[in-house]
Amino acid sequence: MIIGSHNSWSYLPPKKFWMKLIKFTAKCQSLNIKEQYKLGVRCFDLRVRFNKDKIAKIYHGIIEYNYSPIELYEDLSWLNKQSDKVYIRILHEIRNKKNYTIDSINSFIDFIELVKFRFPKLIFWCGRNLYNWEKDYDFGEDPTCDEKYASVCSPKLIDDWIPWWFAFRNNKKIVKEGTDKDILLIDFVEYVH
Repeated sequence: MIIGSHNSWSYLPPKKFWMKLIKFTAKCQSLNIKEQYKLGVRCFDLRVRFNKDKIAKIYHGIIEYNYSPIELYEDLSWLNKQSDKVYIRILHEIRNKKNYTIDSINSFIDFIELVKFRFPKLIFWCGRNLYNWEKDYDFGEDPTCDEKYASVCSPKLIDDWIPWWFAFRNNKKIVKEGTDKDILLIDFVEYVH
Protein backbone atom coordinates (compact mmCIF):
# COMPACT_ATOMS: atom_id res chain seq x y z
CA MET A 1 0.00 0.00 0.00
CA ILE A 2 1.37 3.39 -1.04
CA ILE A 3 0.65 6.36 1.21
CA GLY A 4 -0.49 9.43 -0.70
CA SER A 5 -1.13 12.98 0.41
CA HIS A 6 -4.47 14.48 -0.61
CA ASN A 7 -4.13 18.01 -2.03
CA SER A 8 -0.38 17.79 -1.54
CA TRP A 9 0.40 21.44 -2.29
CA SER A 10 -2.34 22.89 -0.06
CA TYR A 11 0.25 23.72 2.62
CA LEU A 12 1.12 26.76 0.47
CA PRO A 13 -0.12 30.26 1.32
CA PRO A 14 -3.18 31.43 -0.63
CA LYS A 15 -2.50 34.07 -3.26
CA LYS A 16 -5.15 36.63 -2.24
CA PHE A 17 -6.01 38.11 1.13
CA TRP A 18 -9.66 36.97 1.17
CA MET A 19 -8.55 33.39 0.46
CA LYS A 20 -6.53 33.44 3.67
CA LEU A 21 -9.76 33.90 5.62
CA ILE A 22 -11.11 30.52 4.46
CA LYS A 23 -7.77 28.72 4.08
CA PHE A 24 -8.55 26.34 6.96
CA THR A 25 -11.33 24.71 4.91
CA ALA A 26 -9.04 23.90 1.97
CA LYS A 27 -5.75 23.19 3.72
CA CYS A 28 -5.14 19.45 3.66
CA GLN A 29 -1.38 19.36 4.31
CA SER A 30 0.92 21.41 6.53
CA LEU A 31 4.24 19.95 5.39
CA ASN A 32 6.03 20.79 2.15
CA ILE A 33 6.67 18.17 -0.54
CA LYS A 34 10.12 17.14 0.71
CA GLU A 35 8.84 16.79 4.28
CA GLN A 36 5.88 14.71 3.08
CA TYR A 37 8.25 12.49 1.12
CA LYS A 38 10.49 12.02 4.18
CA LEU A 39 7.44 10.77 6.11
CA GLY A 40 6.88 8.05 3.50
CA VAL A 41 4.48 9.71 1.05
CA ARG A 42 4.98 8.28 -2.44
CA CYS A 43 1.88 9.63 -4.14
CA PHE A 44 1.23 13.35 -4.46
CA ASP A 45 -2.07 14.96 -5.45
CA LEU A 46 -1.58 17.91 -7.82
CA ARG A 47 -4.54 20.12 -8.78
CA VAL A 48 -4.04 22.65 -11.56
CA ARG A 49 -6.07 25.31 -13.32
CA PHE A 50 -4.88 27.58 -16.12
CA ASN A 51 -4.99 31.33 -16.53
CA LYS A 52 -5.71 33.12 -19.82
CA ASP A 53 -2.00 32.80 -20.73
CA LYS A 54 -2.26 29.01 -20.27
CA ILE A 55 0.03 29.05 -17.25
CA ALA A 56 -0.58 26.31 -14.68
CA LYS A 57 -1.69 27.52 -11.26
CA ILE A 58 -2.14 25.35 -8.18
CA TYR A 59 -5.68 25.44 -6.80
CA HIS A 60 -8.01 23.72 -4.41
CA GLY A 61 -11.58 24.79 -5.07
CA ILE A 62 -11.66 28.58 -5.20
CA ILE A 63 -8.30 29.00 -3.50
CA GLU A 64 -5.29 29.74 -5.67
CA TYR A 65 -1.95 29.09 -4.02
CA ASN A 66 0.99 31.45 -4.22
CA TYR A 67 3.44 29.27 -6.13
CA SER A 68 5.05 29.79 -9.50
CA PRO A 69 5.37 27.16 -12.22
CA ILE A 70 9.14 27.29 -11.65
CA GLU A 71 8.68 26.37 -7.98
CA LEU A 72 6.31 23.55 -8.95
CA TYR A 73 8.83 22.23 -11.50
CA GLU A 74 11.53 22.35 -8.81
CA ASP A 75 9.36 20.10 -6.60
CA LEU A 76 8.70 17.70 -9.47
CA SER A 77 12.38 17.70 -10.42
CA TRP A 78 13.37 16.84 -6.84
CA LEU A 79 10.80 14.00 -6.75
CA ASN A 80 12.01 12.79 -10.16
CA LYS A 81 15.53 12.36 -8.69
CA GLN A 82 14.43 10.04 -5.89
CA SER A 83 15.35 6.36 -6.12
CA ASP A 84 11.91 4.83 -5.49
CA LYS A 85 8.68 5.07 -7.48
CA VAL A 86 6.79 8.32 -7.03
CA TYR A 87 3.22 8.78 -8.26
CA ILE A 88 1.61 12.11 -9.13
CA ARG A 89 -2.17 12.25 -9.40
CA ILE A 90 -3.03 15.21 -11.63
CA LEU A 91 -6.51 16.69 -11.46
CA HIS A 92 -7.93 19.47 -13.61
CA GLU A 93 -9.25 21.84 -10.92
CA ILE A 94 -12.34 22.95 -12.82
CA ARG A 95 -15.65 22.69 -10.98
CA ASN A 96 -18.21 24.44 -13.21
CA LYS A 97 -19.43 24.44 -16.80
CA LYS A 98 -18.44 28.07 -17.42
CA ASN A 99 -14.73 27.39 -16.82
CA TYR A 100 -14.73 23.97 -18.46
CA THR A 101 -13.71 25.09 -21.95
CA ILE A 102 -11.80 23.63 -24.87
CA ASP A 103 -8.95 26.03 -24.06
CA SER A 104 -8.78 24.84 -20.44
CA ILE A 105 -8.82 21.18 -21.53
CA ASN A 106 -6.10 21.78 -24.14
CA SER A 107 -3.98 23.65 -21.57
CA PHE A 108 -4.38 20.71 -19.19
CA ILE A 109 -3.33 18.23 -21.89
CA ASP A 110 -0.33 20.38 -22.87
CA PHE A 111 0.72 20.65 -19.22
CA ILE A 112 0.57 16.88 -18.76
CA GLU A 113 2.57 16.25 -21.91
CA LEU A 114 5.20 18.73 -20.69
CA VAL A 115 5.60 17.24 -17.20
CA LYS A 116 5.65 13.69 -18.54
CA PHE A 117 8.49 14.69 -20.87
CA ARG A 118 10.45 16.71 -18.29
CA PHE A 119 10.07 14.24 -15.41
CA PRO A 120 10.12 10.75 -16.96
CA LYS A 121 10.71 8.82 -13.71
CA LEU A 122 7.49 10.10 -12.13
CA ILE A 123 4.35 8.03 -12.63
CA PHE A 124 1.59 10.45 -13.58
CA TRP A 125 -2.01 9.26 -13.45
CA CYS A 126 -5.73 10.24 -13.22
CA GLY A 127 -6.24 13.17 -15.67
CA ARG A 128 -9.83 13.81 -14.51
CA ASN A 129 -11.57 17.13 -14.05
CA LEU A 130 -13.60 18.04 -10.96
CA TYR A 131 -16.56 19.37 -12.92
CA ASN A 132 -17.91 16.07 -14.26
CA TRP A 133 -15.15 13.63 -13.22
CA GLU A 134 -14.49 12.74 -16.86
CA LYS A 135 -10.97 12.08 -18.07
CA ASP A 136 -9.52 15.07 -19.87
CA TYR A 137 -6.34 13.06 -20.33
CA ASP A 138 -6.10 9.28 -20.42
CA PHE A 139 -2.87 7.90 -19.01
CA GLY A 140 -3.94 4.36 -19.82
CA GLU A 141 -3.89 2.19 -16.76
CA ASP A 142 -4.20 4.02 -13.43
CA PRO A 143 -3.38 2.63 -10.00
CA THR A 144 -6.35 1.97 -7.74
CA CYS A 145 -6.90 4.55 -5.04
CA ASP A 146 -8.68 4.68 -1.70
CA GLU A 147 -9.42 8.17 -0.39
CA LYS A 148 -9.85 8.50 3.37
CA TYR A 149 -10.21 12.08 4.50
CA ALA A 150 -12.94 14.31 5.88
CA SER A 151 -14.63 15.36 2.63
CA VAL A 152 -15.20 11.75 1.52
CA CYS A 153 -15.80 10.07 4.90
CA SER A 154 -18.68 10.20 7.35
CA PRO A 155 -19.75 11.79 9.58
CA LYS A 156 -19.07 15.17 8.00
CA LEU A 157 -20.13 17.72 10.62
CA ILE A 158 -17.12 19.77 11.70
CA ASP A 159 -14.57 17.45 10.04
CA ASP A 160 -15.39 18.57 6.51
CA TRP A 161 -14.85 22.23 7.45
CA ILE A 162 -11.67 21.58 9.41
CA PRO A 163 -9.79 18.74 7.64
CA TRP A 164 -6.93 18.58 10.16
CA TRP A 165 -9.40 17.60 12.89
CA PHE A 166 -10.48 14.50 10.95
CA ALA A 167 -6.84 13.60 10.19
CA PHE A 168 -5.75 14.11 13.79
CA ARG A 169 -8.52 11.83 15.05
CA ASN A 170 -8.45 9.15 12.34
CA ASN A 171 -5.19 8.87 10.37
CA LYS A 172 -3.42 6.32 12.58
CA LYS A 173 -6.43 4.01 12.53
CA ILE A 174 -6.99 4.47 8.78
CA VAL A 175 -3.38 3.63 7.92
CA LYS A 176 -3.31 0.71 10.36
CA GLU A 177 -6.46 -0.76 8.77
CA GLY A 178 -4.91 -0.21 5.34
CA THR A 179 -6.62 -0.78 2.02
CA ASP A 180 -6.70 -3.35 -0.74
CA LYS A 181 -6.12 -0.54 -3.26
CA ASP A 182 -2.69 0.48 -4.56
CA ILE A 183 -2.76 3.96 -2.99
CA LEU A 184 -4.27 5.38 0.20
CA LEU A 185 -4.75 9.18 0.06
CA ILE A 186 -4.98 11.02 3.37
CA ASP A 187 -4.89 14.57 4.74
CA PHE A 188 -2.17 15.84 7.10
CA VAL A 189 0.26 12.98 6.71
CA GLU A 190 2.15 13.91 9.89
CA TYR A 191 -0.74 12.50 11.94
CA VAL A 192 0.17 8.95 10.90
CA HIS A 193 3.23 8.83 13.20
